[in-house]
Amino acid sequence: MKQKILFVSHCFLNDGAKLKNQNLSEMEQERKDKREFLKKILDAGVEIIQLPCPEFILYGANRWGHAASQFDTAFFRKESRKMLEPILLQIEEYSFYPERFEIIGIVGIDGSPSCGVTFTYDGEWGGEFSGNENLSDTLDSLKREEKPGIFMKVLKDMLAEKGYEISFYSLKELEERNIFRKKCLPEDM
Repeated sequence: MKQKILFVSHCFLNDGAKLKNQNLSEMEQERKDKREFLKKILDAGVEIIQLPCPEFILYGANRWGHAASQFDTAFFRKESRKMLEPILLQIEEYSFYPERFEIIGIVGIDGSPSCGVTFTYDGEWGGEFSGNENLSDTLDSLKREEKPGIFMKVLKDMLAEKGYEISFYSLKELEERNIFRKKCLPEDM
């Protein structure tokens, strides 16, 4: 039987890397959903590999929330590539032994400007708060966009460059489309 491998966004296992001052009830629900899913994954014998958190590494624990376009810079993409290189090496090694390993996919956190898979948030953000006469308009410009976060986009690009086809999922997708059951559990369960 092949060992099943799942790559997950950093905050999937470590909420400490997330922004402070978030909506506590939403955060608690996300934490509950992640933990329930982790129990299923661990009980099914799936191995978990944690991706680095580019926002925490580059901007620390006291960073402000960002819009995706603020990370769509040459510097952020270059640093993301550096952080993801060890991950690509692991994917390459696991892929070299297809009789032993099956990479199930990569799970991101939808809404994140870095690790969103199916959607992220973007807007006309930038500049100095104190000099912004229309701060509420700036904050209101943040809108959901059906595109991946920048870190996940870089990872997808790097995988494509190497010829790897690995599926990306949000936690919601895994649950709604029953992907966990299809890919992780024996057929007789």
